[in-house]
Amino acid sequence: MQSRRQTLALLTGCAAFTLFAARSALAHHGFTGRYDAARPIYVEGIVRSVSFRRPHPLIEMQVYDDLRTPTELPQGEEFADGGEVREEDRGRIIDVEYPPVGLFFGLDGRIATGDRIATIVFQNCRPPHQLRGQWIRVPEGEAVVRVGRMQTEEAGCSS
Repeated sequence: MQSRRQTLALLTGCAAFTLFAARSALAHHGFTGRYDAARPIYVEGIVRSVSFRRPHPLIEMQVYDDLRTPTELPQGEEFADGGEVREEDRGRIIDVEYPPVGLFFGLDGRIATGDRIATIVFQNCRPPHQLRGQWIRVPEGEAVVRVGRMQTEEAGCSS
């Protein structure tokens, strides 16, 4: 009788852990996320921290208080208008997550704390509204652009 209860408790615990882990993975990876490709957002500032560990490259940055829309951007035809500068981003510390592709993992060693960078992001239409980088100007001036659309991108957020 005791071993049956122990087995049932163990199975219940394993099932609960599996469900929790699956929900966490979905929430983190944004499989249910929808990113607003119709409203690119431009931010520029100083890198506070950077990580190129899996599952995603992640940059924490302090956005400039006096941020302005750039007059031109190198590379990235789809971002020719420079993206929107949101008042709410000025002076804030933000996290930008980049797609888990070699293009962005390849920036490891080229971006460090204290560097000045610019990036164009799409915001997730769904909470917690994380920012996903699409274009980045690295400290030496080169622009790195993810070309093409992903299935998680939408032409505008709907309520």
